[in-house]
Amino acid sequence: MTGNLFVDWVMGPQLLGLIFLTAGYLQKTYPPKEINSLYGYRTTRSMQNQQTWDAGNRYSTRLIIKCAWILLIIGFNTSLVLAFISIGINTKAIIKVGLMLSGAFGVVAILTISTEKHLKRLFDNKPL
Repeated sequence: MTGNLFVDWVMGPQLLGLIFLTAGYLQKTYPPKEINSLYGYRTTRSMQNQQTWDAGNRYSTRLIIKCAWILLIIGFNTSLVLAFISIGINTKAIIKVGLMLSGAFGVVAILTISTEKHLKRLFDNKPL
C-alpha cells in the first residue's frame, strides 16, 4: 500500500463526488430565486416560467446530491481496491481519471435526462 496519498485516496470519482456534493448543498442552501442565465438548472424547459424554474432546480439539486454520494462511495471503494493491487501509480491514475470522466458525463446525462422527464411529466399538457 505504497504510493502517492493524493492519487491513492483523493483523486478519483470521490473528488468529483465532493465537488458535486458541494455544488448541490450550495444550491440547496442558496437556491436561485429568479430565472437567470448564470446559476441553477438552466434549460429551455426549466426557464419557461418561474414554476418550471423552481421545480427543475429543486429536483436537480436533490438528484445531484444523490449522484454525488454514489460517486463518493464508488471512489472510496475503488481506492480501497486499488490500494491492494500491485500496479503502477500511472496505471492507477489512468483508471481513476477514466472513472472521473465517465462519472462526470454520466451524472450530467442522468441529471439532464431525469430532470427534463420530471418537468415534462409535471408541466406538459398543463397550461403554463
